[in-house]
Amino acid sequence: MAKWLLWLGGIFSEDSLVKHPATSPAANRWQAGLIKALSEQGFSIVLISHLPEPIWPRGKYNPGSFGDLDPGFDSRFVHYWNIPLLRVASLRRVYIKAICEICEKRGNPLAVFSYNPNPESITAGLYAQKNYHVPWIDICADQYDPGPNWARYPSGADMAKGHVFLSYHAFQNCPFPKKLHLDGGISLLRFNPETQSNKGSENKKIVLYTGMMSVWGGVSFLLKAFEQIRDTNIELWICGHGSSSDLKAALKQDSRIRFFGLVPESQLQKMCRQASVLVNPRPSRVPGNNMNFPSKILEYLSYGKPVISTWTSGLSPEYRDVLEVLKEETEDCLAKTIENVLHWPDNRIGQNSMKIKDFLLKKKTWSYQADRLINWLQDDIL
Repeated sequence: MAKWLLWLGGIFSEDSLVKHPATSPAANRWQAGLIKALSEQGFSIVLISHLPEPIWPRGKYNPGSFGDLDPGFDSRFVHYWNIPLLRVASLRRVYIKAICEICEKRGNPLAVFSYNPNPESITAGLYAQKNYHVPWIDICADQYDPGPNWARYPSGADMAKGHVFLSYHAFQNCPFPKKLHLDGGISLLRFNPETQSNKGSENKKIVLYTGMMSVWGGVSFLLKAFEQIRDTNIELWICGHGSSSDLKAALKQDSRIRFFGLVPESQLQKMCRQASVLVNPRPSRVPGNNMNFPSKILEYLSYGKPVISTWTSGLSPEYRDVLEVLKEETEDCLAKTIENVLHWPDNRIGQNSMKIKDFLLKKKTWSYQADRLINWLQDDIL
């Protein structure tokens, strides 16, 4: 039996992530974590990847190069014509061509995985399933609301042999018979519960938000809540892709707010260690937020710090035990919860960290998640 997998999706270098806003650091981290864990289980994984760009003329008409990819993975880079009317057809063609070339050299893979049901992934997955007789697994990381009976789920994706969902809501509600809920994992613990403290850098108390500046991330909600916090010893640090008019205004009005933009992984890790509390203010009422899992949650938890979060239905119920979930999704409640957590004594910080440690090591390591995926693949798909 072949012990290699074909993966449709890109893992990019840090430089590429910073230079190309259409790439996703969260998608990069998720795919890299799972693929590395699968490799440690003895699987060889070959990726087919392209560089996403806004359509020309906002983006390049023939974007990217092999150098944009993370060199730590076995990837095949494909070029495409990123121009109106040709983009989708071009991507479909180059993905199918790459599949044919790879399978001609290596033989058939055990399965084909695609990260998100994009047009090129659907076409390529169906092609491999029909012509090479290997199962295609559709991984749905985020998607718009598919509507009643999932009639608006991307056409053709329902024909995949199996489906993996990051969102608990999507997993619970999808009509497909062969499905797996796999929200994410951590590669290592970045903390010691016995030495945790709520003091930040230079005795400042730091509230940290990482992620999108868009309405889906909830940064405007966080900024309005922070207006109600008067303590000059509390700072709000924000980093991530994009821009926000609310953020620009807040930066002019409040010197306690600092915006770092998208930062390299090493700087992000340093900032998370300096932070006193990490915040996920993703609004539950924004359309589409039920179809994704806020992957920053597991990244936050890996530092053992208190994590304050709204509750969106993409989260499975088990997270209620390790998150400080807002009792009400209001600016006042978020502000008061931040202030309350920042006043926790060190013994409570330590107890919370121990609880997080137990949760992560029991069921949220990438090696554990890779085991689950392999068992599901063998029992239900192959």
